[in-house]
Amino acid sequence: MSFGERMKELLGQGLSASKELAVKAGERAQDIGGKGFQASKELFNKAGAKAQDLGEKGVLMLEIRQLEGQAGKLISRLGSEVYSLLVERRLESVSADTPEVKTVLGEIALIREALEKRETELKNRK
Repeated sequence: MSFGERMKELLGQGLSASKELAVKAGERAQDIGGKGFQASKELFNKAGAKAQDLGEKGVLMLEIRQLEGQAGKLISRLGSEVYSLLVERRLESVSADTPEVKTVLGEIALIREALEKRETELKNRK
């Protein structure tokens, strides 16, 4: 075999080995890329779910604060009503059955129920 023929043969073997190596490297990169994509997708889904959960908790916390504010205003209104009845209208006594008081107490009860419901929802999310 001549030197030229030997070089051709060696180059052919080298080319063949390089081609096989490139194909294997490509397959491996594709496999790694696929696994990386899947892991990224799963991480993204988990992060999205966590963000949604935190958003929902934030909404519940905001609703709780708003309901507490409404309850505070109603309690102030109740005090004003009682004061008005006792001092301005000069009633001897006021009870929970006094119409003006009864109305405000009913509103406070509704706010309290809504507040307890939101607090329970928030507690169940933790």
